[in-house]
Amino acid sequence: MNSSSEIEKILEHASKAPSGHNTQPWKFLIQQNKIEIHPDFKRALPVVDSDNHALYISLGCAVENAVLGAKNYGFSSNIEIAKNKEGTEFIILNLKKDKTVEADELFDQIDRRQVTRNEYSSTVIPPEEIKKLMNSFDFKGVHVLTFTKPEDIDELEPFIIEGSNRQFQNKDFVDELVSWIRFSKKEVEQKRDGIWHASMGMPSAGRFFGNIIMKKFVSAKSEAKRWKKQVDASAGFVLFTVEKNDVEHWVNLGMAFQRFGLTATKLNISHAHVNMPCEELPVRKKMAAHFGLKNQHPLLLIRFGCSEKMPYSYRRGVKDLITE
Repeated sequence: MNSSSEIEKILEHASKAPSGHNTQPWKFLIQQNKIEIHPDFKRALPVVDSDNHALYISLGCAVENAVLGAKNYGFSSNIEIAKNKEGTEFIILNLKKDKTVEADELFDQIDRRQVTRNEYSSTVIPPEEIKKLMNSFDFKGVHVLTFTKPEDIDELEPFIIEGSNRQFQNKDFVDELVSWIRFSKKEVEQKRDGIWHASMGMPSAGRFFGNIIMKKFVSAKSEAKRWKKQVDASAGFVLFTVEKNDVEHWVNLGMAFQRFGLTATKLNISHAHVNMPCEELPVRKKMAAHFGLKNQHPLLLIRFGCSEKMPYSYRRGVKDLITE
């Protein structure tokens, strides 16, 4: 494999990272001995992610996949945050061929990992496996709270429901969500992004009827009921927090979460976002105060448990992601 094809393979792994609504908000620029990972604001979510913190978390996930890919192909790497002439921050992954670098066992999980949105079973996750999840990452300024006891999960649930209620009472939120749902296989195969109806356990409806279903029959009340079932069936929750609400920490959080997700995959543990209380700023502030998160920002809430795999989300081809 020559160097250029190795770089393309690294980018292919990077592109399999998770992102909000599977928007895939990244662009890659290949320079000599480095890869630049830029935000694609055309794929931003201005309603649910008005400050783009979730977008940069997604970029962090892509960076961690790229780091794992680089190791697999014999590159050592280091990361830096830079700004373009417009002041937009992006990530540089510097690469160097290194015969001493060793592949990371999490690399093999990149293709298998998925955000599994179905209802989980009541299977208990052994404490030693939860410990492995929590020890799977160590990034500057990133911390976690875990919720595995029923009473702790009960304490968290009101914030989840309030966040969901606020979002589904907001027409702009629903419009933005619906615009990224792919209601037929034809649509998802054409666009290769967004949330495929099958990965949500929804029947194929087509965009016309899908719009009607989502806007007329899905309500804050029905979503609250659905989320209560999801919460009750989960083995636990992990709340990721950062010390500073800035791009560096958002990227670090993304890298931490990607390692968490890949480790969960290795352990055959399902995981999915339950991020409504983090996305709704008033709820986020209340949640932070309630759990005593002084000087920390809770930005990502993940549920985990055991479940069957769902259909995998689609990804765009690498050549569509490379810019000049």
